[in-house]
Amino acid sequence: MSSLSSLPSSDAALSDLYWRPLHDTDLAPAHVLSQGLGWPHRIEDWAMMLELGEGVALEDPEGTLIGTGFCLPQGQAATLGLVIVDDAWQGKGLGRAMMTRLMALAGDRTQFLVATVAGAPLYQKLGFTPCNTVCQYQGVVTTAVQVPDTDGLRAVTDEDLESVMALAPDNAVHRKAVDQATEGAVIERDGQLVGMALRRPFGRGEQIGPVLAETPEQARALMASLLARAEGAFVRLDLVDPEDDQWLVDTGLACVDRVVRMRRGPDSDAAALVRFGLITQAMG
Repeated sequence: MSSLSSLPSSDAALSDLYWRPLHDTDLAPAHVLSQGLGWPHRIEDWAMMLELGEGVALEDPEGTLIGTGFCLPQGQAATLGLVIVDDAWQGKGLGRAMMTRLMALAGDRTQFLVATVAGAPLYQKLGFTPCNTVCQYQGVVTTAVQVPDTDGLRAVTDEDLESVMALAPDNAVHRKAVDQATEGAVIERDGQLVGMALRRPFGRGEQIGPVLAETPEQARALMASLLARAEGAFVRLDLVDPEDDQWLVDTGLACVDRVVRMRRGPDSDAAALVRFGLITQAMG
Protein backbone atom coordinates (compact mmCIF):
# COMPACT_ATOMS: atom_id res chain seq x y z
CA MET A 1 0.00 0.00 0.00
CA SER A 2 1.03 3.62 -0.35
CA SER A 3 3.31 5.09 2.30
CA LEU A 4 1.49 7.66 4.37
CA SER A 5 3.94 8.42 7.18
CA SER A 6 2.52 11.91 7.57
CA LEU A 7 -1.11 10.74 7.80
CA PRO A 8 -3.05 13.25 9.94
CA SER A 9 -4.66 11.71 13.00
CA SER A 10 -7.60 14.14 13.12
CA ASP A 11 -10.86 13.34 11.36
CA ALA A 12 -10.84 16.99 10.32
CA ALA A 13 -8.35 15.94 7.64
CA LEU A 14 -11.18 14.09 5.91
CA SER A 15 -12.50 17.43 4.68
CA ASP A 16 -9.23 17.85 2.77
CA LEU A 17 -9.72 14.67 0.76
CA TYR A 18 -10.52 15.09 -2.91
CA TRP A 19 -13.17 13.07 -4.71
CA ARG A 20 -13.06 13.06 -8.51
CA PRO A 21 -13.52 10.84 -11.59
CA LEU A 22 -10.82 8.23 -12.11
CA HIS A 23 -8.56 8.95 -15.12
CA ASP A 24 -6.05 7.10 -17.28
CA THR A 25 -3.24 8.61 -15.21
CA ASP A 26 -4.62 6.79 -12.16
CA LEU A 27 -4.25 3.32 -13.63
CA ALA A 28 -0.70 2.69 -12.36
CA PRO A 29 -1.33 3.78 -8.74
CA ALA A 30 -4.70 2.01 -8.78
CA HIS A 31 -2.92 -1.14 -9.88
CA VAL A 32 -0.59 -0.76 -6.90
CA LEU A 33 -3.61 -0.56 -4.57
CA SER A 34 -5.06 -3.80 -5.95
CA GLN A 35 -1.67 -5.54 -5.76
CA GLY A 36 -1.56 -4.61 -2.07
CA LEU A 37 -4.74 -6.64 -1.60
CA GLY A 38 -3.33 -9.60 -3.52
CA TRP A 39 -5.78 -9.10 -6.40
CA PRO A 40 -4.58 -10.40 -9.80
CA HIS A 41 -5.74 -7.49 -12.00
CA ARG A 42 -3.31 -6.25 -14.62
CA ILE A 43 -3.18 -2.61 -15.65
CA GLU A 44 -4.96 -3.78 -18.81
CA ASP A 45 -7.82 -5.07 -16.66
CA TRP A 46 -8.07 -1.71 -14.89
CA ALA A 47 -8.05 0.04 -18.26
CA MET A 48 -10.93 -2.14 -19.46
CA MET A 49 -12.96 -1.18 -16.40
CA LEU A 50 -12.29 2.50 -17.08
CA GLU A 51 -13.26 2.11 -20.74
CA LEU A 52 -16.59 0.49 -19.91
CA GLY A 53 -17.62 2.17 -16.68
CA GLU A 54 -17.39 5.24 -14.52
CA GLY A 55 -14.59 5.23 -12.00
CA VAL A 56 -14.34 7.23 -8.77
CA ALA A 57 -10.96 8.26 -7.34
CA LEU A 58 -10.13 9.48 -3.84
CA GLU A 59 -6.96 11.46 -3.14
CA ASP A 60 -5.37 12.33 0.20
CA PRO A 61 -4.31 15.95 0.93
CA GLU A 62 -0.93 15.25 -0.72
CA GLY A 63 -2.51 14.09 -3.97
CA THR A 64 -1.88 10.37 -3.43
CA LEU A 65 -4.54 7.98 -4.71
CA ILE A 66 -6.03 6.23 -1.64
CA GLY A 67 -9.35 4.94 -2.94
CA THR A 68 -11.07 3.63 -6.06
CA GLY A 69 -14.42 2.29 -7.19
CA PHE A 70 -16.30 1.55 -10.40
CA CYS A 71 -19.87 1.49 -11.63
CA LEU A 72 -20.43 -0.53 -14.81
CA PRO A 73 -23.89 0.02 -16.36
CA GLN A 74 -25.26 -3.17 -17.94
CA GLY A 75 -28.69 -2.52 -19.34
CA GLN A 76 -31.24 -2.61 -16.51
CA ALA A 77 -28.48 -3.48 -14.03
CA ALA A 78 -25.13 -2.13 -12.93
CA THR A 79 -22.16 -3.88 -11.35
CA LEU A 80 -20.12 -2.10 -8.69
CA GLY A 81 -16.54 -3.24 -8.26
CA LEU A 82 -12.87 -2.62 -7.51
CA VAL A 83 -13.88 -0.77 -4.33
CA ILE A 84 -10.61 -0.12 -2.48
CA VAL A 85 -9.66 2.16 0.40
CA ASP A 86 -6.00 2.27 1.44
CA ASP A 87 -5.36 0.45 4.73
CA ALA A 88 -4.06 3.61 6.35
CA TRP A 89 -7.43 5.30 5.84
CA GLN A 90 -9.66 2.44 6.99
CA GLY A 91 -12.24 3.03 9.72
CA LYS A 92 -13.08 6.59 8.71
CA GLY A 93 -16.28 5.94 6.76
CA LEU A 94 -14.60 6.26 3.37
CA GLY A 95 -15.88 2.89 2.16
CA ARG A 96 -19.44 4.03 2.76
CA ALA A 97 -18.72 7.37 1.10
CA MET A 98 -17.28 5.58 -1.95
CA MET A 99 -20.29 3.26 -2.17
CA THR A 100 -22.70 6.19 -1.91
CA ARG A 101 -21.06 7.78 -4.93
CA LEU A 102 -21.11 4.55 -6.93
CA MET A 103 -24.75 3.88 -6.09
CA ALA A 104 -25.61 7.39 -7.28
CA LEU A 105 -23.88 6.66 -10.59
CA ALA A 106 -25.96 3.48 -10.94
CA GLY A 107 -29.17 5.50 -10.54
CA ASP A 108 -32.36 3.42 -10.72
CA ARG A 109 -30.61 0.31 -12.05
CA THR A 110 -30.53 -2.87 -10.01
CA GLN A 111 -27.07 -3.04 -8.50
CA PHE A 112 -24.87 -6.11 -8.13
CA LEU A 113 -21.52 -6.58 -6.41
CA VAL A 114 -19.33 -9.34 -5.08
CA ALA A 115 -18.63 -8.77 -1.39
CA THR A 116 -15.47 -9.55 0.52
CA VAL A 117 -15.95 -10.79 4.08
CA ALA A 118 -14.86 -7.40 5.37
CA GLY A 119 -17.17 -5.46 3.05
CA ALA A 120 -20.37 -7.50 3.41
CA PRO A 121 -21.65 -5.85 6.63
CA LEU A 122 -21.38 -2.38 5.08
CA TYR A 123 -23.15 -3.48 1.91
CA GLN A 124 -26.00 -4.99 3.91
CA LYS A 125 -26.44 -1.69 5.77
CA LEU A 126 -26.67 0.02 2.37
CA GLY A 127 -29.54 -2.23 1.30
CA PHE A 128 -27.73 -5.06 -0.51
CA THR A 129 -28.90 -8.62 0.13
CA PRO A 130 -27.12 -11.90 -0.66
CA CYS A 131 -28.31 -13.58 -3.85
CA ASN A 132 -25.58 -16.06 -4.81
CA THR A 133 -22.38 -17.72 -3.71
CA VAL A 134 -19.48 -17.20 -6.11
CA CYS A 135 -16.69 -19.78 -6.01
CA GLN A 136 -13.34 -18.81 -7.48
CA TYR A 137 -11.52 -21.69 -9.14
CA GLN A 138 -8.04 -21.32 -10.52
CA GLY A 139 -4.89 -23.21 -11.37
CA VAL A 140 -2.97 -24.79 -14.20
CA VAL A 141 -4.94 -27.31 -16.24
CA THR A 142 -2.83 -30.43 -15.71
CA THR A 143 -4.94 -33.27 -17.07
CA ALA A 144 -6.87 -34.02 -20.21
CA VAL A 145 -10.46 -32.88 -19.80
CA GLN A 146 -13.31 -35.11 -20.85
CA VAL A 147 -15.99 -33.14 -22.69
CA PRO A 148 -19.53 -34.46 -22.11
CA ASP A 149 -21.38 -35.49 -25.25
CA THR A 150 -23.81 -32.59 -25.70
CA ASP A 151 -26.08 -31.97 -28.66
CA GLY A 152 -25.22 -28.75 -30.50
CA LEU A 153 -21.94 -28.10 -28.65
CA ARG A 154 -19.28 -26.59 -30.88
CA ALA A 155 -16.63 -23.89 -31.08
CA VAL A 156 -17.58 -20.28 -31.77
CA THR A 157 -17.07 -19.12 -35.35
CA ASP A 158 -16.99 -15.64 -36.84
CA GLU A 159 -20.51 -16.23 -38.11
CA ASP A 160 -21.70 -16.60 -34.50
CA LEU A 161 -20.49 -13.22 -33.26
CA GLU A 162 -23.72 -11.33 -33.93
CA SER A 163 -25.76 -14.01 -32.17
CA VAL A 164 -23.32 -14.12 -29.24
CA MET A 165 -23.55 -10.34 -28.89
CA ALA A 166 -27.35 -10.55 -29.00
CA LEU A 167 -27.41 -12.69 -25.85
CA ALA A 168 -26.89 -9.40 -23.94
CA PRO A 169 -27.80 -6.66 -26.45
CA ASP A 170 -27.65 -3.69 -24.05
CA ASN A 171 -24.53 -4.81 -22.22
CA ALA A 172 -21.28 -3.17 -23.33
CA VAL A 173 -19.35 -5.29 -20.82
CA HIS A 174 -20.61 -8.47 -22.49
CA ARG A 175 -19.72 -7.10 -25.93
CA LYS A 176 -16.19 -6.23 -24.77
CA ALA A 177 -15.72 -9.73 -23.39
CA VAL A 178 -16.73 -11.11 -26.77
CA ASP A 179 -14.25 -8.80 -28.50
CA GLN A 180 -11.41 -9.90 -26.21
CA ALA A 181 -12.15 -13.61 -26.32
CA THR A 182 -9.38 -15.84 -27.63
CA GLU A 183 -11.74 -18.80 -27.81
CA GLY A 184 -15.40 -19.59 -27.23
CA ALA A 185 -17.91 -22.40 -27.21
CA VAL A 186 -21.64 -22.38 -27.93
CA ILE A 187 -24.58 -24.75 -27.84
CA GLU A 188 -26.96 -24.37 -30.76
CA ARG A 189 -30.47 -25.79 -31.05
CA ASP A 190 -32.80 -25.21 -33.98
CA GLY A 191 -30.62 -22.37 -35.24
CA GLN A 192 -30.62 -20.54 -31.88
CA LEU A 193 -27.83 -20.26 -29.33
CA VAL A 194 -28.89 -21.72 -25.99
CA GLY A 195 -25.49 -21.62 -24.32
CA MET A 196 -22.13 -19.87 -24.58
CA ALA A 197 -18.80 -19.55 -22.77
CA LEU A 198 -15.74 -17.43 -23.55
CA ARG A 199 -12.07 -17.60 -22.65
CA ARG A 200 -10.12 -14.34 -22.52
CA PRO A 201 -6.91 -12.91 -20.99
CA PHE A 202 -7.19 -11.80 -17.36
CA GLY A 203 -4.94 -11.56 -14.34
CA ARG A 204 -2.33 -14.32 -14.08
CA GLY A 205 -3.53 -16.11 -17.21
CA GLU A 206 -6.98 -16.53 -18.70
CA GLN A 207 -10.55 -16.32 -17.41
CA ILE A 208 -13.44 -18.45 -18.59
CA GLY A 209 -16.56 -16.29 -18.43
CA PRO A 210 -19.24 -15.42 -18.97
CA VAL A 211 -20.84 -18.85 -18.94
CA LEU A 212 -24.52 -18.77 -19.97
CA ALA A 213 -26.67 -21.86 -20.41
CA GLU A 214 -30.07 -23.39 -19.75
CA THR A 215 -28.89 -26.11 -17.38
CA PRO A 216 -25.89 -27.00 -15.20
CA GLU A 217 -25.12 -29.88 -17.55
CA GLN A 218 -24.85 -27.51 -20.51
CA ALA A 219 -22.67 -25.13 -18.50
CA ARG A 220 -20.31 -27.96 -17.58
CA ALA A 221 -20.03 -29.04 -21.22
CA LEU A 222 -19.24 -25.49 -22.34
CA MET A 223 -16.55 -25.04 -19.69
CA ALA A 224 -15.08 -28.48 -20.30
CA SER A 225 -14.80 -27.80 -24.03
CA LEU A 226 -12.69 -24.71 -23.33
CA LEU A 227 -10.60 -26.34 -20.59
CA ALA A 228 -9.89 -29.28 -22.90
CA ARG A 229 -7.97 -26.89 -25.16
CA ALA A 230 -6.20 -25.13 -22.28
CA GLU A 231 -3.93 -27.88 -20.94
CA GLY A 232 -0.85 -26.30 -19.38
CA ALA A 233 -2.45 -22.85 -19.08
CA PHE A 234 -3.36 -20.97 -15.90
CA VAL A 235 -7.14 -20.57 -15.89
CA ARG A 236 -9.61 -18.90 -13.54
CA LEU A 237 -13.39 -19.26 -13.30
CA ASP A 238 -15.83 -17.40 -11.04
CA LEU A 239 -18.82 -19.74 -10.88
CA VAL A 240 -22.23 -18.85 -9.52
CA ASP A 241 -23.72 -21.42 -7.10
CA PRO A 242 -21.80 -24.39 -8.52
CA GLU A 243 -23.44 -27.75 -7.79
CA ASP A 244 -20.56 -30.13 -8.45
CA ASP A 245 -16.91 -29.16 -8.64
CA GLN A 246 -15.08 -32.47 -8.43
CA TRP A 247 -14.66 -32.57 -12.19
CA LEU A 248 -12.95 -29.14 -12.01
CA VAL A 249 -10.67 -30.29 -9.20
CA ASP A 250 -9.75 -33.31 -11.31
CA THR A 251 -8.48 -30.99 -14.05
CA GLY A 252 -6.00 -29.32 -11.67
CA LEU A 253 -8.09 -26.35 -10.56
CA ALA A 254 -8.92 -25.58 -6.93
CA CYS A 255 -11.58 -23.51 -5.21
CA VAL A 256 -9.44 -20.81 -3.59
CA ASP A 257 -12.21 -18.49 -2.38
CA ARG A 258 -15.95 -18.33 -1.77
CA VAL A 259 -17.62 -14.92 -1.73
CA VAL A 260 -21.15 -13.58 -1.68
CA ARG A 261 -22.80 -11.94 -4.66
CA MET A 262 -25.23 -9.28 -3.48
CA ARG A 263 -28.06 -7.33 -5.09
CA ARG A 264 -29.78 -4.04 -4.36
CA GLY A 265 -33.09 -3.59 -6.15
CA PRO A 266 -35.44 -5.91 -8.06
CA ASP A 267 -34.04 -9.03 -9.67
CA SER A 268 -32.98 -7.99 -13.18
CA ASP A 269 -30.87 -11.10 -13.74
CA ALA A 270 -33.81 -13.14 -14.99
CA ALA A 271 -33.27 -14.25 -18.58
CA ALA A 272 -33.76 -17.22 -20.86
CA LEU A 273 -30.19 -18.30 -20.07
CA VAL A 274 -28.81 -18.70 -16.56
CA ARG A 275 -25.51 -17.01 -15.64
CA PHE A 276 -23.35 -19.89 -14.36
CA GLY A 277 -20.05 -18.01 -14.62
CA LEU A 278 -19.12 -14.34 -14.32
CA ILE A 279 -16.97 -12.35 -16.74
CA THR A 280 -15.01 -11.37 -13.63
CA GLN A 281 -16.12 -10.68 -10.09
CA ALA A 282 -15.79 -6.92 -10.65
CA MET A 283 -17.67 -7.01 -13.96
CA GLY A 284 -20.53 -9.41 -13.27
